[in-house]
Amino acid sequence: MPVGLQQRSALGCELVAEVAHSFGEVCLQVTGSSMIPAIWPGDVVAVRRSDLGELRPGQIVLYRQERGLVAHRIVHIQGNLLTTRGDTLRHDDPPVKASDLVGQVLSLVRKGQRVNLRQSSWQCISASLLRHSDLCLRMTLRLGLRLRRQGTEEMA
Repeated sequence: MPVGLQQRSALGCELVAEVAHSFGEVCLQVTGSSMIPAIWPGDVVAVRRSDLGELRPGQIVLYRQERGLVAHRIVHIQGNLLTTRGDTLRHDDPPVKASDLVGQVLSLVRKGQRVNLRQSSWQCISASLLRHSDLCLRMTLRLGLRLRRQGTEEMA
């Protein structure tokens, strides 16, 4: 990542963390695909400032990382460290320090509709399939983008 882009990314992370700290909550649009099918690119998440003691495995958190902000599901909590993983990723993320935690993802809005964040059985099965098949993940992303575009065109 070029130095200028790294600096902008770091500033953006700090700004988001400061807004969450000062006001208790921040909303962001998601750009990545590591949490499909629970969270899709373009979804808007509301993140509430949280302490490590309030969190449990299975919840989704937002944290700062060298490359930017990451929203992933908690796999394990040990002491002052979180272990997280994106639902479609095969491996756990590097440990997250409590100081890098921005907060817990509380709600999700997709196409103007609030979506339940509790992981259903079909989402667990889908995430497992997507985690083990790059082809299925690419096809799912294409289908999701096509459906999103069609929904946008119908609204216009």
